[in-house]
Amino acid sequence: MDEFWSHITHPQVIVGHLSYLLAVVAVSMSSMRWLRVFAIASGVAGILYYGLILSDRVSVAWEIIFTLVNVAQLSILLLAGRFRRHSADEQLLIETVLPNLERSQRHRLLKLADWQVREPGDVLMEQDQERPNLTFIASGAASIECDQALVGVCGPGDFLGEMSFLTGRPASATVRVANETRCCTFDVVALKALLDRNPGLRQALEEGFNRNLVGKLERMNAANSARRSDAPPQPTAENAAMEEAGRAPAESLNGG
Repeated sequence: MDEFWSHITHPQVIVGHLSYLLAVVAVSMSSMRWLRVFAIASGVAGILYYGLILSDRVSVAWEIIFTLVNVAQLSILLLAGRFRRHSADEQLLIETVLPNLERSQRHRLLKLADWQVREPGDVLMEQDQERPNLTFIASGAASIECDQALVGVCGPGDFLGEMSFLTGRPASATVRVANETRCCTFDVVALKALLDRNPGLRQALEEGFNRNLVGKLERMNAANSARRSDAPPQPTAENAAMEEAGRAPAESLNGG
């Protein structure tokens, strides 16, 4: 047993263990960029182990090929993200939902976005609609109606249909365009398939939903507070009694 432990902890053998450990870390990464980085590190450790310690030329050759392939893939990944320019609308979507996500993940989501301009009166979503598309508003405004009553307004940076997307329930309100609106829609089936393959993207999108929901609630609370402050004071039983008490002496004097 002692001989076994002394063998696997030998400084030369540790380099071989490191190569395989880095390979395990690489395949556990949800980010393609970090997967490539750890794969390259694993390949370099493998080259050192098989080349300098074991003098195994066949293994060294395959480790070199493995490393070069990952270097090439990482370069393509970085260059593709760097040279693709985003429109102002896409940039708003990125800043709202995906500020900390790597470029390749952003690109996957943006490929599913169907950008369009909607005119006043257009209905983006109907109350009780089954599986409405997820919609992101880049510019313009839309009214939110529940049972034909106006309950709110949404604008740039807001999502529509996020609760239906998360829960699978029908839409809880009708959303109607108030003025010319630029927005993008995501097909629910295609988006869910993408998120199933990319847990990091799912987490980023759900965090964006949460931030957006907090913003909506804050605006609704502010609007309700403003309406209450502008409304005339409602008469109370105490005020009515005081008013009646003040009116009685005046009537007595007039009668006298």
